Amino acid sequence: MFGSSMLLTVGAALDRAKEDGLHVQVSVSGEWIRGRVVNTDGHGVAFLEDSGDICVFRPEAIVGVRMPQLADADRGAPSRSAPIEMHAVKAAE
Repeated sequence: MFGSSMLLTVGAALDRAKEDGLHVQVSVSGEWIRGRVVNTDGHGVAFLEDSGDICVFRPEAIVGVRMPQLADADRGAPSRSAPIEMHAVKAAE
């Protein structure tokens, strides 16, 4: 379908966002929340909201990650690692 063997996961998108300091949106309980990933450890995701609040989510509660594809002053530099070609979305279980 996509012509690539790259596995796209929410965890990989969160790690990429943290590594690159990207401003992203995460989908939690049907709501998109804007901010930056501060830390992830497999048990929780620390997320700094645009409002300045810190949120901690269970990784399985995050069902989608919206990531910027082009660099600009607000989004930080593009990754040196393999680019993510589409939004990573966790399949419904």
